[in-house]
Amino acid sequence: MSSENWPLRQDPESPVIISRSLVEDPSNLAFVVLDDDGDWFISDGNEFSEDMELNRDAFGSLPLRDAVDLIPELTALAGLPTGMAADWDPERRAWLLSSVADSDDDDEDLLVRAARLAAWTHPGSPLEEVQVSAELAEISTDPAAPARAVRQVVREADGTWLLVGFQVPENEDFEVEALEMEHAVTLYPDVALVLSAAPGQVYDRASADAPWELVEG
Repeated sequence: MSSENWPLRQDPESPVIISRSLVEDPSNLAFVVLDDDGDWFISDGNEFSEDMELNRDAFGSLPLRDAVDLIPELTALAGLPTGMAADWDPERRAWLLSSVADSDDDDEDLLVRAARLAAWTHPGSPLEEVQVSAELAEISTDPAAPARAVRQVVREADGTWLLVGFQVPENEDFEVEALEMEHAVTLYPDVALVLSAAPGQVYDRASADAPWELVEG
């Protein structure tokens, strides 16, 4: 892939940690993590252990460019926020997103949290949990897949948040996933415009380029 057409924001020569089995058979792909430093970890399902010898046997390093040549599905994650993971669903050819839990390094976690809080410019906390309709936590690799956008922002009476996408029919039950607020806002920046909503308020819009309207509360 040429530098002119490079789809990711990370340097194509930056090193990534990758399961050795994926170099032999990319179909073993299970999940990826983009850590808080913007570094990629690409796995066949195995995670790091405390045994460094096992880690050396299980994982190696590749330039990101080579990893993308090997696993072109990574390009669909060009907009993935740092601090997120994406599980690969081979049947649906889609990535299923989640916010990464804390690491085993408590001191490092405290520093990362402090930096995220300091950089946050919106109401509330970037670490707050947000419920999103399931399709908002997915990224399809199908170019014909409908664009993802938030149709409704609900601030529940208890102060919790719910984001609903346009693919969800009105007045029907739907599945939800949990993301951290910062990740939800990075994926769907328009949501930031209504983060001042009070408990009990609901904002809606007719289309992805329409303004938000207060419809309840």
